Amino acid sequence: MLIVSEFAFAVIAIVAAGVHDIPGVFYGAPPGMRFPFNASCNGLDSASPCQVAVTELSAGRYRFATGSPAATLTIAIDDQDVREKARHLLISVAQPIAVHVRAQSHHDPIVADPVDVLNVFRRTAIPLPHGASGISLATDPGTGSTPIVVAEFGLFENNQGLLSDVRPLFNEIPPQRYHATLIPRALARICLFTIVAAFFVPPAWLKKLNPFLLAAVAFSLCLVDLAILYSPYTGRDLRSYYAGGPLQDMAGNNLNGPIWEAKRLLQGQGFTFADGVVSWAKMPGYGLFSAVAGLTFGHQTLLDVVMSTLWLQVFFYSAALGFFAWAGGRLWRPPVVWAVGLLIAMLPKQLGYTQVDSVIAPVVLLILAAFCIRFEAEQNDRPIALGVDVFVHLTFALWFLMRPDVLPGWAIVSMILHARTPRRLLIPAALAVLIGVGWAAYKAPYTGEFVPTTSTTGASLLCGLWEVPSRFPWVCSDDSYFAWVTTHTPFDARSQAGSNAVVREVLKFWITYPGHFVVMVVHKMVRFFNGDLWSGTSTDLQQSSFQIVGRGPLILFFLTVILLAVVVGYQRTRTFLLAWVLFLDVPLFWIMQTSEGRYYAGAAVALLAGAVPLLFDRDFYDALFARYRTTLVVIVGVAALAIAAFPVHDWLLRNDAFHYWTPFLDPSRSTWGLAK
Repeated sequence: MLIVSEFAFAVIAIVAAGVHDIPGVFYGAPPGMRFPFNASCNGLDSASPCQVAVTELSAGRYRFATGSPAATLTIAIDDQDVREKARHLLISVAQPIAVHVRAQSHHDPIVADPVDVLNVFRRTAIPLPHGASGISLATDPGTGSTPIVVAEFGLFENNQGLLSDVRPLFNEIPPQRYHATLIPRALARICLFTIVAAFFVPPAWLKKLNPFLLAAVAFSLCLVDLAILYSPYTGRDLRSYYAGGPLQDMAGNNLNGPIWEAKRLLQGQGFTFADGVVSWAKMPGYGLFSAVAGLTFGHQTLLDVVMSTLWLQVFFYSAALGFFAWAGGRLWRPPVVWAVGLLIAMLPKQLGYTQVDSVIAPVVLLILAAFCIRFEAEQNDRPIALGVDVFVHLTFALWFLMRPDVLPGWAIVSMILHARTPRRLLIPAALAVLIGVGWAAYKAPYTGEFVPTTSTTGASLLCGLWEVPSRFPWVCSDDSYFAWVTTHTPFDARSQAGSNAVVREVLKFWITYPGHFVVMVVHKMVRFFNGDLWSGTSTDLQQSSFQIVGRGPLILFFLTVILLAVVVGYQRTRTFLLAWVLFLDVPLFWIMQTSEGRYYAGAAVALLAGAVPLLFDRDFYDALFARYRTTLVVIVGVAALAIAAFPVHDWLLRNDAFHYWTPFLDPSRSTWGLAK
């Protein structure tokens, strides 16, 4: 019972660590003093009026930005009660390099020396004189002509929780060291301890608790990761990051497009990100996800929709893992479910970004959970109910609603599942048609084309060409794609016709430079198996574990386990389907854009779900020993490939004769020209 108690305390400690980070991650500061104010500025160009844009970040915390280069920015405090109670100013500056901050007071006619605040993405707390009537910011004449941007500004009665979080213990430890190093490293070790301790917990207890405990642990670890990446005490919190970054960009980019879609949809302006403009590069799923988040948690402003979306992403990831744990409990022993679920909860994530790739991992968890329900019926020789197969394909349809890359894998998986019941292939076909035709029909009045998915195949293939070191002078960017389509075709770059023209040219380029095609595929494949598989932003929660076993060796080990099961025939179909993302989705991005591994979001989940349960299965080892020759061939083959991968990769990159070999077509006829 001692180990059981330690397991319980460990889980409580993990959950408490994340719950503690909620205020810092989602609100950025304690509630400030809301007050009427007048913000004004003096522009460097006296002939032009100077305007100040104001955004409320959270209760009593604001962002100020002058619309043109300014010499001063003044915030006058119009509320007498606030003047008397305000004792501390919280401020951080985005630009210029430095400003002089001065507090004015009617009670104290002596003007205090100004405080210099630098744009180092750190907040400053400045004591205010009694009866402060205004705050003025002045630039240095030598800092250049730029607008003044105050990333956050708030008045507070005390400074508690402004420069460091309030903790029940260890308040003396600086927040950077506490949040970014000590807590994640301690939690990583506690998590690994619970994997061992779970085997000593009564199975009946653990089976009932697994879905709830793993959901709570995942929720906590999501927050811990976000607190490291977006700590208000060591950098820029989520609210000020989005208010000063993505929401300032033109509507329609990766991080604000779905937010605008959701906001406009909830306001009755249609599923568009601007008047009369529908997305050409995205499926509708993530915008609808953001709209649901806004309805659930609030959508008064764009920033509210952002924060609501981030909240829902954390809940979705946690709930999906809990559901997977429940479904996996029908197949595997409770401690095995705990091990798989906890490792998935510890994975790097993308939950701080309002883009579709952030929710692919939980969608994969739902697909694998549906598989587990189906596998359990097969294991017990029960006929597969129609409802089960409908649910399986609904989870795939959810991915298709989010991103179209699932279609080839979905088709192949469907043929495997329904080899003996071909009529059920109508289920995925109907769902795919319903989503594709529905989206195409909605877009058609705006675009004049009937496109069931996105119009980005050409852009992705073109970008994929330049994600490998080469002497070609092109870069992977939207500007490069738009410039080519505009120059070489009569089509709009956002149209399907423009995309099709680029696809044809890319295929011709592959034939012209077959060596570059090989180098591209090998380069991306080596990067994937060397660590890009762990998609997302790694923090010390993951890096401290990767220090024990490297990213690449860990991938190689788990992949070898999966290959052994498939080759020796132990639970071959089950293992292949659990790991289907690795075989049927990931390779698409070796010829298309990978965006630094961002599109591999579901691969790590599939790797762990396919491999980890086998490690705790005695029959698996019996199967390996029964076919030991095949086992040895697989192990030796994987080892040989691992040893040869980097030398071959480096040789390909250095061998220009092969890289720029043009045996079939004249390279001068390629619109992308010759290599330098």
